[in-house]
Amino acid sequence: MSERELLIREIAQTPDSLVTELLNFLLFIKSRKTQNDFQNPNSENSDLPSFLNFIDLINSETPAEENAQLPIDLSKNLDSYLYGSPKEEE
Repeated sequence: MSERELLIREIAQTPDSLVTELLNFLLFIKSRKTQNDFQNPNSENSDLPSFLNFIDLINSETPAEENAQLPIDLSKNLDSYLYGSPKEEE
């Protein structure tokens, strides 16, 4: 059985919520591959995700409501939020 047939079989047995995520991921990979092939047709690492593409993927998967809950001073006081260090005052 080919990999395509195995994938189709798995998709048929997958809940709709996961199928939606899988479709989004597949479309992302296809667009990234097309973009990389266009920009770097001879690049050996053209199928490796760039850091910015990775960040875009994470951002596209994060609901806007969750982003809105992040503290405004997160970048300035990251150590405070992660490790409990004192916050920097403005």
